[in-house]
Amino acid sequence: MRKKFDYDWLNNNTSHHHYLIKSIKNILKDKKTKFFNHLDVGCGNGFLTKSISLFFKKTLGIDLSAEGIRQANMKSKKTIKFKNISIDQLKKNKKKFNFITCFEVIEHQYLPDDFLKSIYNLMEKDGYLLLSTPYNGYIKNLIISLLNKNDWHYNPLWRHGHIKFFSTKTMKKILQECHFKIKEIKYSGRFYPLSCSMIFLCQKND
Repeated sequence: MRKKFDYDWLNNNTSHHHYLIKSIKNILKDKKTKFFNHLDVGCGNGFLTKSISLFFKKTLGIDLSAEGIRQANMKSKKTIKFKNISIDQLKKNKKKFNFITCFEVIEHQYLPDDFLKSIYNLMEKDGYLLLSTPYNGYIKNLIISLLNKNDWHYNPLWRHGHIKFFSTKTMKKILQECHFKIKEIKYSGRFYPLSCSMIFLCQKND
């Protein structure tokens, strides 16, 4: 019998990268998001979702991991809801969101363009997408190779791990092809060009 998907939140005690939370809060604090209905796609155990929920009127977090959602619903605020559903299941409700976040998720997608198109269809006109993914660039990748850290960085033994590795150029390209207008690009963790992640603030481009 095929087991239901789970990112292994039972054994993975990762709350979320604290460097990423700090960078995301710095982006959101300058935006007038307080009246926006917020969707967090791939919310995991809800740690980061809860950390940024104060910037929004209402927040919904969705994830394929039942254990992740169980953990997320523990001590959750009234303005935040968590559901163990897919993005395609959510589309059937025909609900639209002003602001969608997606942190460290797109690199796990076999078809990231289809994933972004699904997000696009959930957005209100002129809605925003705030997305992060691990940064990959020439200098960083060269240092990883020189230090013989390829197995650690790309780790093919990681269940449900990374299967796409984006540079700034490739991330910009796929966002633009999926009709998102890029408003801002930030790098988070360490220092550029050895950054851990890159963050894109985009707007729906009708």
